[in-house]
Amino acid sequence: MMNRRYLSLFVLTSFLLGSDLRAEEIKESFLDSGVTRKVGGYRPERAEMDKSDEIAKIWPDDLSLPKYGLIEIGEKKWAFVLDEPEMGEPKLYLDSNGDGDLTNDPETRWVTTERDGLRRSSGSGVIDLGNNHVGAINFYRFDPNDKTRATLKNTLMFYSDYGFQYSFWLDGKEFNTFVAGLPTEKLRLPVDRDGNGRMSSNFESVVIGEPFNFTGTTYQFELEDGSLKLIESSEELEQLPLPPDLRIGKKALSFTATTMEGDEIDFPKSFAGKIVMLDFWATWCGPCIRELPNVKEAYANCHDHGFEILGISFDRANRDENVREFLAKNEMPWPQVYEGKYWDCVIGDMHDVSSIPFAMLIDCDSGEILANTRQLRGKGLSAFIMEKLEAKLGPLAVQEAEEADEPAPLAEASEEAKEDSQE
Repeated sequence: MMNRRYLSLFVLTSFLLGSDLRAEEIKESFLDSGVTRKVGGYRPERAEMDKSDEIAKIWPDDLSLPKYGLIEIGEKKWAFVLDEPEMGEPKLYLDSNGDGDLTNDPETRWVTTERDGLRRSSGSGVIDLGNNHVGAINFYRFDPNDKTRATLKNTLMFYSDYGFQYSFWLDGKEFNTFVAGLPTEKLRLPVDRDGNGRMSSNFESVVIGEPFNFTGTTYQFELEDGSLKLIESSEELEQLPLPPDLRIGKKALSFTATTMEGDEIDFPKSFAGKIVMLDFWATWCGPCIRELPNVKEAYANCHDHGFEILGISFDRANRDENVREFLAKNEMPWPQVYEGKYWDCVIGDMHDVSSIPFAMLIDCDSGEILANTRQLRGKGLSAFIMEKLEAKLGPLAVQEAEEADEPAPLAEASEEAKEDSQE
C-alpha cells in the first residue's frame, strides 16, 4: 500500500544567507513501507529497555518478565514492552497509535530463532506518525546472553521501513530519490541516474549539504525546518560520469598500473592471449581469505593454459610489507597492484567497487567481460575457468591432476585486520 502527499517547494529568492541561489521544485510522496529495499539498506537505532511501566497507562495482562522502553523518532515517542519469559515464546507489544494503551493496537510480529546456542529475534509493526500517515517499522534483538554483544543486553534495535520518495528535476530531466524515515543532515541519498534499478554508491548518490553535478549544473540538497530542498550550488563541479556498465558481455575498462614487482601494466593489452580474473581483495577481508583455496586451485589448474589473475589490493597505506608477507605465506604468485589507499583505491573507484571480494573474468583479446563475482566464487571456480579457456582456445589436453598435497593453512587476519573487516 502506498499513501501519497505532495508538497510543492516553490522558487525562492535570497535563499541561504541572502544569496541569489535558486531553489528547484521537489515533489514529496509518503511511502508507508518498503523503503529499506529502495535505499539499499537501513540505519539501525537503539531503544534502551530501561524504563518503568509509568511510560504508558494500560499494559497487556499476564506479562511475565517485561522490559519497557520507548521508540523515539524525531520528536515523537511510542512506548513498547518486550516480554521474555523463562518458559514460552517472547512477545513484543507496541503502542502504535500512541494513546498510552497497549491493548488496542495492531499485533506486532515477533519471531525468535536459535543458531549456535544463541537466540536472535526480529519482527515488525506500524506506528502512527500523524497527518494520516501510518508507517512500517522493523525490529531485531540479539541474545542477551551473547557475551560478544554485552552492551546490547537491554537494547531493542529498530529501523524505519516507511519514508519518502522525492521527485526532482536537474536541467530538465526528472530523477527520484528515497529516504527511510526522516531526512537528516549529511544523509546519503540514492539516485538511479541510468535507470537500471541498481544503485552505485560512487556514481549514483549524493549527500545532503554537499554539491553534486549529474547533468552539467552543480546542485545541492539542503534541509530547512526538516524539509528537503534542492538549490543550485555556489560551487561548480565537473559533471560526474555515469556508472560503468560491467555486465557480462560488455567491454572491460582499460587502465594502467604498476605491480608490486615494478612491472608496468596496460590493461587489458598487457595480457593478450589470456583470460584474466581481476580480483579486488585485501588482507583484512575475511570473505576474501575464505575464498583463497578456490582461487589458488583455479590458478594451479588453469594458469598454464592461458589463465592469469591480477590482484587489486584494498589494504591501507604503509602496509606494503604486510601485503608481501601475506602473499608469500599464502603462496599467491600472481601479480598484485597495491595503491595503499584502502577504500579510495583508484582502480576500485573506476570499477565502482563498494564491497570485496569483487571479481571479473575478462578475455583480454576481445576485452569482453565473461563473468562477475557471482560466477567466480566457490569450489567450482577451477572448472568454470577451464570451461571459458576451452571456449576461447579449443579443447585443452589437460592431464589428470595428481592428488594434491594438503594445502598450507591460510594466514589468520591480524587483530587490526579483523577490526577493519567490520567497517
